[in-house]
Amino acid sequence: MIGQLIGGLITIIIGIIAVIKLIADAELIVSALSLTFGVTALIWVFKARRSLSKGSSLKELTTHFLLIVIFVLCFSFWNVLIKMLALKDIYGDTIIFLQYLFISFAYIAFVGAAYKIRKIGQEFGFSPQAKNIKKIIKEKKKKK
Repeated sequence: MIGQLIGGLITIIIGIIAVIKLIADAELIVSALSLTFGVTALIWVFKARRSLSKGSSLKELTTHFLLIVIFVLCFSFWNVLIKMLALKDIYGDTIIFLQYLFISFAYIAFVGAAYKIRKIGQEFGFSPQAKNIKKIIKEKKKKK
């Protein structure tokens, strides 16, 4: 286990050094690393989603997170393309609007995920428990 962790860290460090040597632009380096983390997040969300029961609340919530990761990944990928291909110089500022569209869709998916989390809380009765806990705390404070 520790050997795999150390091997993984060494691989990541070698990968980062290779990216830095291949790409001289700091913004491109950060963007490339962001894409790497985004792809990793996408893989893990897919794995998590596959492991959950069909029709479960958590699987539905994971679908929201999958959408979020996809939109953020599209945002990052588009940002890299703009920088690498100098698209802003060719098309002007209008090329950036697609980035805003991707990030806006990610925020919409966040809203959907937050709503789903709220519904899960209601489904499993977390809200009434929280009210009962607050009530007990108030009663204990009054007794002191």
